Amino acid sequence: MSRAGNGSSDPSAKPTRVLIAGSNLLAGALARTLETHGFATICTAANAQDIERQLEWKPDLVLIDLRPFDVDSGSTIVKRVQRSGRQVCVIDYAGDSDDRPSAWLRAGSAAVVSENEPLDQLFGTITHLTRRVSPRRVPRAPAASTPDVPRRGSRLELFAKLTEREQVVLSELMEGHCAEDIAKAAFVSISTVRSQIRAILHKLGVNSQLAAVAMARRAGWSLELRPASPPKPSNGRRRQAS
Repeated sequence: MSRAGNGSSDPSAKPTRVLIAGSNLLAGALARTLETHGFATICTAANAQDIERQLEWKPDLVLIDLRPFDVDSGSTIVKRVQRSGRQVCVIDYAGDSDDRPSAWLRAGSAAVVSENEPLDQLFGTITHLTRRVSPRRVPRAPAASTPDVPRRGSRLELFAKLTEREQVVLSELMEGHCAEDIAKAAFVSISTVRSQIRAILHKLGVNSQLAAVAMARRAGWSLELRPASPPKPSNGRRRQAS
């Protein structure tokens, strides 16, 4: 099933393409919402073979409902799509466990959203993920050799607000470790790690660990690329990492 739309005032602008893999009921509802906002959509079954056939359409984003899959099978699908060069967003069960969402992020998903997330919020996530690939939203830079440097630098500046310990915790979250594991490895209490995670979310302006990890991945941030810490005052006193 294929649909096309164009939400731009410029009739020559190419609409952002979203491939939706999932049940007919979910895929149809998402497709109708996205088309209302000018996206072009194709719906297909949530299996690797059908998804790969539709990748010839060259979608800007592949939205996959992985609720029926176990971690191994779902991760395989995400990895195969991600290797094709297409962004992946996963829909999964809402719950307290971080195991499944962490697995999707490790496999290469750019974001993981809850099955209970309202359609308008899901639309906002999709818009954010596709913003950098939509021709009508990304102006062409005058010099082809330099456009990404300042943008990437400005994105990374946000992470410089994190303390050294908060950056380490964020890096651990990106590797799929839960708060309990991080606390045990650092020999600190779980409440300390949770406090550090809350500080990370506040400074990055997000409301979940998954959103913080997705933001870091999109910005290309890693612990190795963090900005150098400013020199510490030479008064013989050391500040304890928060």
